[in-house]
Amino acid sequence: MNVVGLTPIIPIVFAFALPLTSIIVKGNKKVIQAHALVGTGLTLLSAFKLFRTAYVAEKPLIYTFGGWNAPVGIIYEVDRMSALLALITTLLMFLIAIYSYRYLGGEGGFEWYYTLYLGLEAGLLGVLLTGDAFNLFVMIEVTSIAAYALVMFYHKRGDSLCAGLKYALIGAIGTTMYFLALGVIYYAFGTLNMANLSAIVHGIDFPIVTETYYNIAVASGIALALASWAFLIKAAIVPNHFWLPEAHPAAPSPISAILSGLVVNVGIYSLVRFLYTIYGGQLSGQLGDVVHLISIIIIILGAVSAIFGALMMSVQKDVKRLIAYSTIMHMGYLAMAVGVGTQMALQAAIFHMINHAVAKALLFLAVGVFIHAAGSRNINDLAGLGRKMPLATFGLAIASLSLVGIPPLNVFFSKLLLFNAFMEKSFVLALILVLSSVIALVAYIRVLYEIWLGKRTEEVNVKEPMSMSMVCLLLAIVSIALGLLAPYIIEHYINLAVNQTMDYELYIKAALESATKLKLP
Repeated sequence: MNVVGLTPIIPIVFAFALPLTSIIVKGNKKVIQAHALVGTGLTLLSAFKLFRTAYVAEKPLIYTFGGWNAPVGIIYEVDRMSALLALITTLLMFLIAIYSYRYLGGEGGFEWYYTLYLGLEAGLLGVLLTGDAFNLFVMIEVTSIAAYALVMFYHKRGDSLCAGLKYALIGAIGTTMYFLALGVIYYAFGTLNMANLSAIVHGIDFPIVTETYYNIAVASGIALALASWAFLIKAAIVPNHFWLPEAHPAAPSPISAILSGLVVNVGIYSLVRFLYTIYGGQLSGQLGDVVHLISIIIIILGAVSAIFGALMMSVQKDVKRLIAYSTIMHMGYLAMAVGVGTQMALQAAIFHMINHAVAKALLFLAVGVFIHAAGSRNINDLAGLGRKMPLATFGLAIASLSLVGIPPLNVFFSKLLLFNAFMEKSFVLALILVLSSVIALVAYIRVLYEIWLGKRTEEVNVKEPMSMSMVCLLLAIVSIALGLLAPYIIEHYINLAVNQTMDYELYIKAALESATKLKLP
């Protein structure tokens, strides 16, 4: 098994082994924590090896399950974009696993938390690495089911159960829509392999499945409409956003960090795979018109999300709901960039996915330190706690200023790329980016001011939880480093990932070379 197949397998194995391990050690939390850290740590090492291998290779990496090559079997096809995002995902999952131990130290069900946590990581990696549209559905389901359960971790609280069930309901609608889209695609194309689909769309020969069975323009229109709507639900784009502000307050803070930093990326990444890999390039005729129309709708919904999210931030008293609306705003930026469809827009989208994941995870984890101390999510109840917890306050300040777009922090540079990409398309899109950022600035500063400089009505004797705050400090350093090194990162990593993602012919060629070696057992 090569590094492509090994990376998502590691968390799956550790997830299935954890309940048995818990029984053997009689629920010892330190052993359970060690089990989870070894699992996420090994996954991080494997993802790093995958990242290095992908950037050295001239074409995407292929792994065939059970020896069945495309298009007969399911393959994983990893280009530089998916390898880069997998590395960021595994890094954050490892750090948040460390943070979780202290945050949930007094809670029961520790072994089930980490079992679901590892399952969630496996699902996220499966989404990023797969080269099969049906396997993408399976991995989205794995991700979603684990996320639903983790949102309901505080199962004795009514708000947690309500939010989790609402999330599960809207998520099930989304995955059902995507499953219907797959039915339409398979009926028309006779395959669900992404490279094979792209080859048919662009008139490139591919073994076994070479002809279509229905008008692909009509079928693509129906399938793209269903799939895009499903992906917009996963990305919390208006009007499919309403699950996110409910799920964030109900979930433990480390899970909120994963939902906002990583899970919502599933929808954006899937849109990129469909619009750039399968339907990329200059398509003519009805098919080109269909893709263009879908892109315009995505841009409009993204713009509405950006403004709506920023406005809703300014009226929130629950700090986690405020941050949730910030996520909706940033997902709006990403949807707009994906809809624009240019090379610069994809460059901005990939870099912003990375920067937003790091900064938003940091923001939730820093706020989680104060929520853990105060036992409340109300901004007023957190007043003045920042003075007692300097490391968490530093993390909060870095995350807030970064997400606003203050230089030289990381999100500033991806916002700058977004601004330039939007200006190429329309001044209105660039204006929306600026206006929403200014509105959000007021909300971020209000939270930072209240936590750091606000006056408490009553004093509390709290001590900074160092294991949690050190994770915040490390992520703050990563945010600063991503900003200071942004020109280098863009030139040597982002641009290389963009060039490979835009080259759908290379994606097809990698799968084609594997397919020509097909040997039926």
